[in-house]
Amino acid sequence: MTAPISASCHCGAVRLTLPADAAGVLACHCGDCQKLHGNFNAFLAAPRAAITVEGEEALVWYQSSPDSRRAFCGTCGARVVKELTGAGRWLVSAGLIDGPTGRHILKNLWAQSKPDWYALPEGAP
Repeated sequence: MTAPISASCHCGAVRLTLPADAAGVLACHCGDCQKLHGNFNAFLAAPRAAITVEGEEALVWYQSSPDSRRAFCGTCGARVVKELTGAGRWLVSAGLIDGPTGRHILKNLWAQSKPDWYALPEGAP
């Protein structure tokens, strides 16, 4: 059995544990992700009920669109999660993962929106 995936914000105030079977890394190149992350956003998806959160009180939430809300750490400002409202899924920023995962980007989302200053990550449609 594969071990769960540990993740934490920059200051460590928020710590998450994702199930080992969380969806592989997805890369979103939409305009929102570019503005929020300064580049594309790589994330892992998992059911909210399967994610353990320590330090949840440090999360600051805001409604980022009619269908989703996002949270960042109120202490260090790290972008932590996007919640698909009503879907019961969290998209956890892959940059927060502690240690290697052996995973690779499975898919590029909104590739048509990517800026011209970088190439799409290789190995993913």
